[in-house]
Amino acid sequence: MRVSTAVLVLIGVVLAPAARTHEIKGYDQNGGHYDDGGFYHCHLAGCVPTVSRNQFRSRVFNTRDMERYYLQDDWPYWLSADGSCRNSRTIVLEATSKVPVTYTNPRQCEVREGLWVDEYTGEEYTRAAAMEIDHVIPPLYANGTNGYQWDYSKRAQFSNDPLNLIPVGRDAARKKSQRSIGEWRPREEYECEYARNWQQIAEKYDLDLFARDTSRINTILEKCGTDNGPTVEEAKQ
Repeated sequence: MRVSTAVLVLIGVVLAPAARTHEIKGYDQNGGHYDDGGFYHCHLAGCVPTVSRNQFRSRVFNTRDMERYYLQDDWPYWLSADGSCRNSRTIVLEATSKVPVTYTNPRQCEVREGLWVDEYTGEEYTRAAAMEIDHVIPPLYANGTNGYQWDYSKRAQFSNDPLNLIPVGRDAARKKSQRSIGEWRPREEYECEYARNWQQIAEKYDLDLFARDTSRINTILEKCGTDNGPTVEEAKQ
C-alpha cells in the first residue's frame, strides 16, 4: 500500500520539540534514560550504564536485550506536522482508505469510517476504531540497532513517517507486535511489498538491520521477480 509523495512531505517535516529536561522523562526497563545531550543516566537500583548516543553500542541478541534501553518518550508518534489536531494516524487513515473517509467532529481531527484493507491478513475494515497503525519497522527494533544514535528529530520522523506506517486490524497488530521480518511474515500475497518496504525504510534512514532480517529480505525478493531493485547491501553502497 503506497502513500502519496505529498503526504510523505507533510509528515517528513516534524516540528522540533521544546527543550526537554531528562529528569522529567520516564525510565527504561534498565532504570535509566538518555538526556538531551545524548548521555545515559542511571536512576534506579540495578541499572547498568551504557554508552552515549555518539558511541557504538554492542549489538543486542534478543528482544529482551532490545527492550532494555528503549524508552517510548524518545520515539514519539502521532505527532502533528502543522500544529493542528490532525496527527500522523489521521493522515495515514485518510491516505489509505479506499473510499472518502468521515470524521468524528467538524474539525476533522479523528477519522470515523472509511474502507481499509489489512494488508497483513487481507481482511477489510470500515471503522477506524478497529484499526491499529502499525510500524513496519518498530521503533524498538530501530533503537536496538543503530537508531539509538539518532537525534530526537530523526527518531520522531521515523516514528511518524507514512512510509513506515500501515493500517492493520488489532489482531494482526498484536500477533506481529515488535517482531522483525526475520521473525514474522504477513500473508503470502503481501510478502514482496512488505520486504520492499523494509528495504526502502532501512535505506532511507540508513538503518543497520540485523543479519537475519537482511537475509530474509533478500530471500523473499529473490522470489518476487526481477523488478525488485538492489539488495539491502547494494542499496547502501
